[in-house]
Amino acid sequence: MLRLLCQLILIGAEGAAQLARLTSLPLSAAERLSWERERIAAFAAGDGSALSDLYRAYAGLLYARVLLPIVRQPALAEDALADVFERVHAKLREVRVEDRSIFFWLARIARNRALDMQRRRSVERLAADKLASGFAALELSLPDVESTLSARDETRLLGGRIRHVLETLNPRYRSAIELRIVQERTREQCAESLAVSVPTFDVLLLRALRAFRKAWQELEA
Repeated sequence: MLRLLCQLILIGAEGAAQLARLTSLPLSAAERLSWERERIAAFAAGDGSALSDLYRAYAGLLYARVLLPIVRQPALAEDALADVFERVHAKLREVRVEDRSIFFWLARIARNRALDMQRRRSVERLAADKLASGFAALELSLPDVESTLSARDETRLLGGRIRHVLETLNPRYRSAIELRIVQERTREQCAESLAVSVPTFDVLLLRALRAFRKAWQELEA
C-alpha cells in the first residue's frame, strides 16, 4: 500500500501540465475519454504510471464530491480514498467503459466504500455504547463464582484484566478510553484534553475500542 501511494505522487512538470489541461475538460470530452482509454490500456499492459495518472486526475474529485459528503470526516475520507484505489488497482484490468468517463466507475466504488464505512461506524458506535456502560459487551470465562470467588473478588479480577489490556494499547488509545469510559467525561471534555476536535475524538475512540476488543479477545483465547 505504501509503495503504491508513493508511486501515485511522482509526476514531472510536463506530465502535470498535460494532466491539468485534460482535467479542465468536461468528463464527456472526446480528448479526455481518449486519454482515459489509453491510460487503462497502458495499465493493462503493465505500465504502473497509468494508475498514478488516473489517481491524480480523479482522487480530488472522489474525495470532495463522493467520500467527504458521506463520511463527513476528513480522516475517514482519506482512509476511504486509499481503499478505493487499492480496489481500483486490483480491478482496473477488468473494467469495461464504453462511452462514459471512468470517473463514474470510480465514483461507484467510492460511494460503496463510504457507505460500508458508515454502516461499520454505526455498528461500532453501538458496541462503544455497550462498552461505555461498564464493558457490558465483554464476557469473562470464569468458573462458578459462588464456589470459588466472592463478588468482590470477581470485580477485582475484572478490573485487573481491564487494566492489563489498557496497558497494552497505544497510549493515545488508552487515554481516549480512560477519559470517556473510566472517568466518564463528556466528548467535548475528552476532545479538549487530547487537543483534538470532537469529530476527531469520536474516530479516535472508535479505533481505540476496536483495539481494546481485539486485545481482550487475545487475552481470553
